[in-house]
Amino acid sequence: MSNLRILYKNIFDDHSGAAMSVPGSVIGHQLSNLKDDQKAKTWRSVDLSSPKMIITWASAQEISGVALAFTNLIAGSTFQITLYDDPAAGTLLHDTGAIPVTYNYDPPVGFDSIGSASFAYGGGAHVSAFFNSVSGVERMEIELTSAGNPDGYIEISRIIAGKFWEPNENADYGAKTDFIDTTTGMRTSAGDLITDRGTITRAMEFSMQAMDAQDKAALNNLFRSIGKSQPLFISLVPGNGPITEEQLSQQIYGKLDQDLSVTLPFFQRYSASKRIVEV
Repeated sequence: MSNLRILYKNIFDDHSGAAMSVPGSVIGHQLSNLKDDQKAKTWRSVDLSSPKMIITWASAQEISGVALAFTNLIAGSTFQITLYDDPAAGTLLHDTGAIPVTYNYDPPVGFDSIGSASFAYGGGAHVSAFFNSVSGVERMEIELTSAGNPDGYIEISRIIAGKFWEPNENADYGAKTDFIDTTTGMRTSAGDLITDRGTITRAMEFSMQAMDAQDKAALNNLFRSIGKSQPLFISLVPGNGPITEEQLSQQIYGKLDQDLSVTLPFFQRYSASKRIVEV
């Protein structure tokens, strides 16, 4: 299994052009929403069979990972990423093939789907693909399918693309994912429990207790670069194959929730713990 992978420099936001191969975005849910970290702002297409986004850059980019955060992709959906060396034609540099989504969670109570209306209550799904680094990229195409999606459209809140960082030493066993439910309850004088439903978000926490000097330097650089103000995408079980429940549960798009403290437990080995909260 690959070590954890982190995307923290999102070159998607630097693109010079974004279009659909065939116009089909829903009004009010345009492609520009994919640069916004408010997860309720989404791109939508009513084409469930083959909508394709075309993203271009004015200069060559290096890409080794692409993530689609807060989507309504259900089991049976697919996504495919192709990279080219020219904004309009050029040579194919990489093709992930159609990657299937093999699992989806039930919609939160009170919702008919895992679409954006439910994102604040535990809905939505992240999918990702990681691969050997590809340089010279000037165009990225993302094609999707989601036959039978109960929403009647495909929906994505955020695209993250760039070069991933992978430590030499993986995260320790014991990584955990928390579900943070802000629901509150009050007991009435009649003895009834009245519930005020709150939002549900996730947090991920893990430690790296045996980093070498290279990993320590990279982690210091990451934190000094983005701090707690900028989002990142983390997968504890990265891959480029089918999206399983394991992947859905062990990846997160969020922000660091605590200061970074690096300790020196023994000679030339370093230790740090990280906690990330969902955007």
